[in-house]
Amino acid sequence: MSTILKVDDLVKNFGGLAAVSNVSMQLNDDELVALIGPNGAGKTTVFNLLTGVIVPISGAITFNGPNGTVPINGMKPYKVADLGLTRTFQNIRLFKNLSVIDNVLIAMTSHYKEGFIQSVFRLQPTTRPRRAFAKKPLTC
Repeated sequence: MSTILKVDDLVKNFGGLAAVSNVSMQLNDDELVALIGPNGAGKTTVFNLLTGVIVPISGAITFNGPNGTVPINGMKPYKVADLGLTRTFQNIRLFKNLSVIDNVLIAMTSHYKEGFIQSVFRLQPTTRPRRAFAKKPLTC
């Protein structure tokens, strides 16, 4: 079993309030993990720290993704997402007229690159990766 995400002594304060205080955890592959707690416990703050939305005061966050083990403290959210670590928000907005797979493909747009002209005119190099994603089995 290998470690995917490791958090050591993460701290984040907002003014005089300690939103996250010395949080440590290790997530391994083949695990299903939940972060639970009452309102105001800092769950959302932890997710925001892990995904780069906010920067920790101290502590270390390392992610073991396709590019190896990378420290992600203070990394911009789009760079964290490029590594493969993303999040969803509590107020999910789906496109009602689209299928489930189409909604998932929209969420995956950062994983295939296309330019403005290619996407407007649906040129072949652009549609090929999208079709490949659509045919792949979805796994957790």
